[in-house]
Amino acid sequence: MTTDGRVHPSNLALYDDANENRALTAGLGATCIAVITFALIFLYDRANAGQINDTLFQGTILVIVVSLSLVSLASLNYWFVMEAYRNVPSRAPAYERRADGFFSSSLVLLLLEPGLILVTVNLYVLGAIAFGLWALGMVVLVLGFRELR
Repeated sequence: MTTDGRVHPSNLALYDDANENRALTAGLGATCIAVITFALIFLYDRANAGQINDTLFQGTILVIVVSLSLVSLASLNYWFVMEAYRNVPSRAPAYERRADGFFSSSLVLLLLEPGLILVTVNLYVLGAIAFGLWALGMVVLVLGFRELR
């Protein structure tokens, strides 16, 4: 840390990366809010009327809420990374690992949401395709983690 609380020049690129990641997760949070709003506007009345599976509807909403919570925690931890680079640079890697874990978990659920919504409204073929694409995304995620860790 510099004496005036600014980021040391050697950590500036890492600070900027954390700031970009924080901005990205905030955008994904907004996406989750849009998806839950859509699901509630278009599906809530149908669930109450018994036109769609209420348990599946509630499960879908739960996945969206958990996804939103995880992406919010990721954003918060990327902010902690930024603050750590300003104050206690040795803590930054721990916050970044935690933020990356929250981010990847939220992404897993965010990619699952379309399939759940499609199956909830009885569009089973499209839901199956969405679940297949989700599974492909999970394979790419696992392979990427193996290559990078």
